[in-house]
Amino acid sequence: MEKKNNKVVVVNDCAHVMETLIPSLQNEFDIRFVKRSRGLWDKTFGILWKIIRSTGTIFHVNYALQDAYLVSKLKHLDVLECHGSDVRWIINSRKYGRIVRSNLKSANIILYSTKDLAKPISKYRSDARYLPNPIDTNMFQQRTYFNKSLQAVYFKKYYETLPLELEPLLSKNMITLTVQMNNAVPYGYMPNFLRRYDILIDRFQIASSSKVCLEAMSSGLAVIDSRHVDTLEDRVAYLSDVNNVKKDGVENRKFIMENHSVEKVAPILADVWKLAIEDVHKLEDPR
Repeated sequence: MEKKNNKVVVVNDCAHVMETLIPSLQNEFDIRFVKRSRGLWDKTFGILWKIIRSTGTIFHVNYALQDAYLVSKLKHLDVLECHGSDVRWIINSRKYGRIVRSNLKSANIILYSTKDLAKPISKYRSDARYLPNPIDTNMFQQRTYFNKSLQAVYFKKYYETLPLELEPLLSKNMITLTVQMNNAVPYGYMPNFLRRYDILIDRFQIASSSKVCLEAMSSGLAVIDSRHVDTLEDRVAYLSDVNNVKKDGVENRKFIMENHSVEKVAPILADVWKLAIEDVHKLEDPR
């Protein structure tokens, strides 16, 4: 397939996933990236106008709410990628759940970015595919410096609070905790921000790693997350030894390189887009 016949319109982004992947795909595909902000105009009439004006062989929409619904009605919803709250919680809400469910049923191909999303999606689509969250491992590089007094960071989340016993355990083991507001650190500053710390405390109510957690792992940080909710005392004690922090950081970096690097994820999405393009061409010429 020639590049001119591979025109892909990508609508919206979540956690800079498409921003990370597109540079590795644009030599093979003609990509138009339709972005929007969270402002009221951009989420309504602004995105409506952008979609109306967009033309492409296929449309790939991130997040299963209004953008996907508009594309399904005005164009064709070829690839829908679900990223979290859309199918964890919104899908069951009275106000917007119907839109999410409709999008899941109407999309040609469904992708999901964390493995915990497979279960809620499977109620509506048994053919959904896992596309790992990509990490720019050149941007989030392995750190070599560790603090003499170990430092941990936690990003506040609207859907949970830290386990009550965690902060006293960290203090007991001489690990300083910084609690950071979510979305307070711009993406471009995140690599340098994460390098200040030795341990990232991720989410506990969701059994998958957040995008920030994957970025921290790529940077060589150790992690405390949902896997340790029943063994917090042992986990914190283990990480009070800087040698264990270093060991975990090396293993985490290796895991990201093998499973979440752009070089691993981009070819998976390229294959999905090629399949979606083939499906469109079959509909145009059913012979």
